[in-house]
Amino acid sequence: MKKQLNECIIVAKKVSDAIIMVKNRDRAYKPELEIVHEIVDGVEIAYLRDMVTDWSEGLNEYGIGILNTALMVGYDENEKKIVKKGGKKSKDGNISRITLTKKTIGEALRTMVTMGLRGHTFISDPQKMVTIEMTSKHNPKMDVRDLTSDNYVRTNHGNHYHDAGYTDGDDFLSSKMRMLGAEKIANDAQQAMDILNGLKKQMYDKDSILNMRRDTDKMSTSSQLMLNLTNRELTLHYFKSKVEKFNGVVNRLPEDYTPKIKIHTKEIDI
Repeated sequence: MKKQLNECIIVAKKVSDAIIMVKNRDRAYKPELEIVHEIVDGVEIAYLRDMVTDWSEGLNEYGIGILNTALMVGYDENEKKIVKKGGKKSKDGNISRITLTKKTIGEALRTMVTMGLRGHTFISDPQKMVTIEMTSKHNPKMDVRDLTSDNYVRTNHGNHYHDAGYTDGDDFLSSKMRMLGAEKIANDAQQAMDILNGLKKQMYDKDSILNMRRDTDKMSTSSQLMLNLTNRELTLHYFKSKVEKFNGVVNRLPEDYTPKIKIHTKEIDI
């Protein structure tokens, strides 16, 4: 199977009185997406799901949210290939969904680390955020972050482990420049939508690998996911020309249930 690439940006910041996490999801293929809204083990969860690979990330009724970006190097390539329909699904989506059924960030963190979600992961509730960095070669390195005084951005190179992810060449340059661009967007943001819209910007030529919103022959930003953990809101913007199909919101909630999580979706035609 031909190696495929997964490259993303994840951002976390406190904006006004809300803890916000945002992701640009980059893919070398056109994904088929859906949002699932359901109750699992007594906990309401909502998550974006890639129907080809089963990758999932989102939030729960307790304001616990998960975003992840790959640290893709040789020993992780098998986990990062595109899984054809009918083939073996990635285990990472199931890890995220199980983690979202936990009621405290401590329980969620233990579940995620024990099950082994690789890459850069932000896991947060409205009070605190933890960054996790791990690969199949590196043990998890965790830091508790204070979002009241700073913002945090990760792309596809290691932060603690300098031999993780991209380490040199054009890919490393792209990862560093996309990180710098996202940091500036987060620093300047006064509202949550400033981050989401800022990450749509292309500061360079349209097909430049340095753009935060990718649009090259090998890689395109297919969607953006924003989690408002304070207000329990999931917002998806998906790019019409970069997504094979968006199947909408799959509502599995009981008919007489009043949701605690709000979901917003928007098709972007650019």
